[in-house]
Amino acid sequence: MRAYLARAVGRELRAGKALFLLSVAGVALGVGAVLSIQILNGSALGAFAGTVRAVSGDADLSVLGWTGALDEALFPEVLAVPGVAAARPLWRADAVVEGRPGASLELVGADLLGAARGPSALPPAALEGALGTPGWVAVTPAWAEEMGWREGDRIDVSLGSRRARLVVGARVDFQAAAPLASRRLALMDIGQAQGLLGTRGRIHQIDVRAAPGVAPGALAERLSAALGERARVATPEQRTVEAGGLLSAFRLNLTALSLVSVLVGGFLVYASVRASLARRREELGLLRAVGATRAQVLGLVLGEAALLGILGTAAGVPLGWLAAQANVGAVSGTVRNLYLLEGIDRVALTPALVALGAATGLAGALAGALWPALDAARADPRALLASIAVEEGAGARAGRLLAAGLAALAAGLVVYALAGERLAAAGFAPAVGILVAVPLATPALLRGMGRAGLPHRLGIAYGLRSLGGRLSASAPAAGALAVAVAMLAGVTVMVGSFRDTVERWLDATLRADVYVTTPSWRRARSEATLAPEVLATLRAYPGARSVDVLRQHTGYTADGRRVQVSGVDAAVPGADGRVALVAGDAGEAMRALRERGAVLVSEPLARKAGLAPGGALALRGRAGPVRFPVAGVYRDYGAEGGAVLMDLEAYARAFGPGAPSNAALTLAPGDDPERAVAALRAALPGAALQIRSNRTLRGEVLAIFEQTFAVTRLLEAMGLVIAAAGVTLSLLVLARDRRAELALYRALGASRGQLFRVFLGRGLAVGGAGLVLGLAGGGALAVVLVRAVNPAFFGWTLGISVPLRALALEALAILAAAAAASLYPALAASRTPAQELSRDAL
Repeated sequence: MRAYLARAVGRELRAGKALFLLSVAGVALGVGAVLSIQILNGSALGAFAGTVRAVSGDADLSVLGWTGALDEALFPEVLAVPGVAAARPLWRADAVVEGRPGASLELVGADLLGAARGPSALPPAALEGALGTPGWVAVTPAWAEEMGWREGDRIDVSLGSRRARLVVGARVDFQAAAPLASRRLALMDIGQAQGLLGTRGRIHQIDVRAAPGVAPGALAERLSAALGERARVATPEQRTVEAGGLLSAFRLNLTALSLVSVLVGGFLVYASVRASLARRREELGLLRAVGATRAQVLGLVLGEAALLGILGTAAGVPLGWLAAQANVGAVSGTVRNLYLLEGIDRVALTPALVALGAATGLAGALAGALWPALDAARADPRALLASIAVEEGAGARAGRLLAAGLAALAAGLVVYALAGERLAAAGFAPAVGILVAVPLATPALLRGMGRAGLPHRLGIAYGLRSLGGRLSASAPAAGALAVAVAMLAGVTVMVGSFRDTVERWLDATLRADVYVTTPSWRRARSEATLAPEVLATLRAYPGARSVDVLRQHTGYTADGRRVQVSGVDAAVPGADGRVALVAGDAGEAMRALRERGAVLVSEPLARKAGLAPGGALALRGRAGPVRFPVAGVYRDYGAEGGAVLMDLEAYARAFGPGAPSNAALTLAPGDDPERAVAALRAALPGAALQIRSNRTLRGEVLAIFEQTFAVTRLLEAMGLVIAAAGVTLSLLVLARDRRAELALYRALGASRGQLFRVFLGRGLAVGGAGLVLGLAGGGALAVVLVRAVNPAFFGWTLGISVPLRALALEALAILAAAAAASLYPALAASRTPAQELSRDAL
């Protein structure tokens, strides 16, 4: 049977190279889509874990602040804990490189003379310069090469509104022990880092090595007992798990989208195997008649499918790698800007990911071939030898398939109704039901199209109508296209709804005329502060009616949930316009912030933590947990994990005094914001600032929004390419299997142009059916994504907005792609000579 399998595959390849290659391409694209997302997911976590290793070296534990920074006085207390062999204080911040847009240094200030091992292990020749040269810094060779730096070069950087000049003193490969670590890492003396860019007495991390024979877990308990509520203790593994939790919803949704491509590729395998079996019915019947068992026939068909899977995987793995490389920038920007984690500098293709790609390709190919393989194995040998039409069975099953699709949709809705409140993943159940129902409804739709009025001539209309009688080849292609269109339309409506909601949110909350922050604020947050002289200049500006300021840090709730904590002046005029409440009066809520020290919590935090007005929220303060009454829930689309808003006075009591990081100016009526921006820039030439008008800031926010969804465009495109390949494959199958019919048309006087138009009509029918079902399914999918999946995983409430123009353009592009995919099969069909007609065919 193995020898027969090899010969059968060889015959199939010689008889229909295009069909075989299209099937392999479908599997390859599906594997590439899944693998690219998993490479990016793994590299995002690898970048964080690698940076932890590069910074902390062989440290067993890290002592971290609950509010972003630690008091340096904790360091001797850590050293005094029994079981601590060594400890090293670290100062960390992201500084922006002046004059190089998007360039930054992840500065690590360390005690370069300390005995602890790690990134402070500098070459002996460099140590003297590190301590004696003001601004000395060691950078990675990769970043120095990219930036064009050499030893001795001076680098102007900024942190907050402060500027400093650093000197490249050495190139040290911090990535040697952790290849995925950030290439932006830079090491300098902790005292210089605090003096040039930080604050004396503030550190961010204390790395600890346990003494021989002391278990890290036991030492962590001792440290936690000694430090109390002033700090938290975590292993490197725990920190990586925390980062994985922050990215979990983002990663899961990308993975779910990528799996749609595998589903679409499976349809191509199904169509290819079904066509192959239709041509070889008599051959399989003879095999059964001479003694081949059902299991052997099943193994034969699945063996061919496995070969498709292997070849598709071989092509899909490098494709996934290239797709991941192409999307590193978009995903890295999202990880750095929205989740405040290390960006992805390089991607890694590990053996485990290759195995995942192989499993995906083989599973997709075998799943696509399983149904036709079982049909062939179960069929009676006499039925296989009889010259019956496969289409009769396909047409008879159309009604049952439609019923099965509706049942799958109903099952998904029932699962969500029963488990949606308790299980976030239940939101995907109706989405899966939709993606199953859409292709199963395709045969019924095509059969209905085939019952349309009789055309008067041989051409496009005849091709449209006749496709209903060719369901075995056309239904899988239309179903695959419908699934791809459903994904495209659903995501398009979801993104359009999200954008429309964000725009309305910006209209409601961005009320000031001019906004002032620093280039490093997006990453450095609480370390990127505005100097007192900057604030004085802003308040003295003649056209400023009011100046609002903001303090912000990444904090934690008492139960360890990471949240964004902001302090604002709740007494400033117009403060109630700063927030859009989910329900209630904004003025009353802001009064509660001023008078009772209450807080507002964002909608995602309220959903995930079960908070509501009248309840209480405990946040980790500098001296321990602090309880705040909850005055309201507000809409926020900038922090997926949740955000908390409070008055500046309450913020200072809980987290200590400090400078603000942002300011917003409301101008007198009639003042030009752009002129105010120019005037303030001229008045503050020495400070590192970003001074933007309301309009400019809105544009930048929406640009970040678009970047966040950039990777979904790739997944949509790959799904559509697979579906277009399905159209070509189905028409090639029809052209090859209906050569006698085409020859009869030619013998009766049909021209090549007429046959060309018939197949063009069939391609448009496949595209039209896929488009109709896909748009219907996409509309339902959008509702599920907006109303079920998004609130469950991200916590945001979105209004549904249908971007008609975008959908119309996509529909035209899909029909054009279907027509283009029909050209080659139509050309091949039109060249069928009348001599192909035989007596047997008649």
